[in-house]
Amino acid sequence: MAIIKCKMCGGDIELAENKTCGMCEYCGSIMTLPKISDEQRAAAFNRGNHFRRLGEFDKALTVYERIVAEDDTDAEAHWCCALCRFGIEYVEDPVTYEWLPTCHRASFDSFLEDVDYLAALEHSDGIARRQYQKDAAKIAEVQRGILATSQNTEPYDVFISYKELDNDGNRTRDSILAQDIYYQLTEKGWRVFFSRISLEDVPGTQYEPYIFAALNSAKVMIVVGTSAENLNTVWVKNEWSRYLAMMRKDRNKLLIPCYRDMNPYDLPEQLSVLMSYDMGKIGFIQDLIRGVDKVLNAGKKEPESVKETVKETVSVRQGSDGPNVSALLKRGRQALEDGEWNKARSFFDRVLNMDAENAGAFLGLFLVEKRRPDLENYVKDAVRLNPKPDYISLERDGQHIDAKITELTVPGYCDADEIKALYDFDAGYETKAGSVKETAAKIKASFRADRNLTRAFRYAQGETKQKLDASKKDLFDALDELAAAAEAETEAAKARAAEGYADRLREADQNAGRKSLAAREKREADYQEAAAQFSAAADLSEYTAVKQRFLDLQDYKDSPAMAGRCTEEITKLEKAAAEEAERKRKEKAAESERQRLLAEKAAKEKKAKRIKIGIIAGVIAVLALAVILLETKKQNYKKMHDYGNAGVGDVVSFGSYEQDNNTDNGKEEIEWLVLAKEDNRILVISRYALDCQPYNTEGTAVFWETCSLRAWLNGSFLSEAFSAEEQAVIPTATVPADWNPKYRINPGIDTEDRVFLLSISEADEYFVSNKDRGCNPTAYAKAKGSKVISAFGNSCRWWLRSPGSRADSAAFVTIIGGVFRKGDAVSVNDTVVRPALWIRLDS
Repeated sequence: MAIIKCKMCGGDIELAENKTCGMCEYCGSIMTLPKISDEQRAAAFNRGNHFRRLGEFDKALTVYERIVAEDDTDAEAHWCCALCRFGIEYVEDPVTYEWLPTCHRASFDSFLEDVDYLAALEHSDGIARRQYQKDAAKIAEVQRGILATSQNTEPYDVFISYKELDNDGNRTRDSILAQDIYYQLTEKGWRVFFSRISLEDVPGTQYEPYIFAALNSAKVMIVVGTSAENLNTVWVKNEWSRYLAMMRKDRNKLLIPCYRDMNPYDLPEQLSVLMSYDMGKIGFIQDLIRGVDKVLNAGKKEPESVKETVKETVSVRQGSDGPNVSALLKRGRQALEDGEWNKARSFFDRVLNMDAENAGAFLGLFLVEKRRPDLENYVKDAVRLNPKPDYISLERDGQHIDAKITELTVPGYCDADEIKALYDFDAGYETKAGSVKETAAKIKASFRADRNLTRAFRYAQGETKQKLDASKKDLFDALDELAAAAEAETEAAKARAAEGYADRLREADQNAGRKSLAAREKREADYQEAAAQFSAAADLSEYTAVKQRFLDLQDYKDSPAMAGRCTEEITKLEKAAAEEAERKRKEKAAESERQRLLAEKAAKEKKAKRIKIGIIAGVIAVLALAVILLETKKQNYKKMHDYGNAGVGDVVSFGSYEQDNNTDNGKEEIEWLVLAKEDNRILVISRYALDCQPYNTEGTAVFWETCSLRAWLNGSFLSEAFSAEEQAVIPTATVPADWNPKYRINPGIDTEDRVFLLSISEADEYFVSNKDRGCNPTAYAKAKGSKVISAFGNSCRWWLRSPGSRADSAAFVTIIGGVFRKGDAVSVNDTVVRPALWIRLDS
């Protein structure tokens, strides 16, 4: 019979032939089962379930798709493909113990419309189909909750993906590098998703809605890694693989891998084909910022600065807007006033989702791109021209004269400054006038070609259109007026410059002569002072200072040769200093070696003395430990057999039974856990499961009063486990026939027993948690057939006396300590026995 792993807890499930639904006996979950024809197919399903429970959904999906390729009619394989595509993991609710779905790959696509889910319905029978529909409804509800949360999250510009912690729980280098990138990008005004900060106040179980919203809205993803292992970590790969899938649908998105201390060819195959950045190279962050900026502001330019004002303020709004559209437009304009550009963009985009021809929204997007609060402000800045001054170098009579055409502005617009040493003034002024005209033309062309502004003009109507046209006319008129004024002032400046040209040129020549003589006199004085300092120099710093003075004089007299002599002296002094330093280093090293040898000798002598003392102390300690162990053993034995002083939760020893499965060494003492203490007696239950017995030898309807397990406990077990003296202190107790609180199956009548099992209500009463109820079998019980699960600490399930959901079933405690009220068939032989009994204290 094939074994398949539970999709929820990973426990073993035995598959019966033609069975499409079943229950996991370890977690109690009802689930659909695959069609298994051989062990190889079972192994494939188990491998896929293993990857999915680890969160490696892509690997799991590959396994399930291979199964579908072999048999397209396998409903369970199709169902598992759908679970992987949406990243479904099952987690146990700590309150109800029910296994509930969580979604790690949220999507706008509904799970109920997934092609593999629909195929699972098509190829399943009635029972399995109803279970698929029930499970899918729960997943769809989780998906709706994620989408609702994500829609209330502000959009992001950039998403940074990285590994936060290493295998020891320490922060990775990837995280530190990613945080540096986060700070650099946020400084640029972009909204960046960085989980360490962005999810700081979000519980871990609620990450997915925020991650999904960030992945969906971000135009750029930056993947940071210092090793291929970190980049292929389950949740890092989950993020970038989802983003790559989004890129295939939206070509405006871009993924940028950033690596350090690794070969770019070691990047995951899907990332290696993308343009990547080496974080170890100089200028990396500037290159990255430019790359991000190209995506976030593709084709957009900040407007140039010019001056003038336009008094008209244009407010564009469609008369047919609904209340939601009007409110969003108003919120968008408020965000523009506050300079919150990304928030404003989101409001205007939402308007266009409701009204694709809304002129106000397109105008708002235009202002967002120009980073201006309103059209009036944009027009003011667009008419403020400030061309940079031009420089020309001219030659006259073998002498070079640098002529600067100073910064010009038109009166009211400009004011002409002094023209210094002008030689060919016509060229400079013509350049000035031409640059003003060229800038004005560029502003007009940009205004006409802007896509959002063009649509705003196209969809505007009535008064709105008139105001837009008026603003456009005011802008263009102001630009034309500015260009004309600049040209007129240029001509006037030329005339003024021509009138004073001869005087200015003569004055420039006289100034140049005076400056030349003064310069020669200063250089001679500097040379003489440097020569005197050279003669007096004695140390390294003085020669270095003199050398710099000769270098500053350049080729004056023999300054280069004197600088060379300074270099020779500096070299000699440096060599002498190095030799002295080496001599001192060797002396220090020799002294250090001598001190080391002395310390080593003293340490050996001290160690020998310490060893001698340690041997004596060790002998004394061993003797003392032996005394302590003997006394402790006596105390433990006394405590284990002191029933009168035992309290609830203590462990006592009473009776003996084969436990280590080695009959040659005799029976072992039975350890009992004290559950209650009342009326001079204690209620105990075996600490370990002592034997493996069916509730009843035949699989028929049975009560506790008539089952074979009760007869065995009060017969063979009682006589074998306890001596006559021990049996004398075990009283006969009334054992009530407790009902199953969930299934109203007749429990029979009360019985009088010396040894019995706990009921459902007693198991709930005497144990405070599942962990306390959990139980491990003895080696003897294992050998008798007890089934254990190593993943849960080698624990086993043990019988309760209460009936299950049918008359031929009995309740039991699961391997994880939960009370399974539905129970199992009374004849199963892999469930163990934990006897319970009362011990009198008055004997």
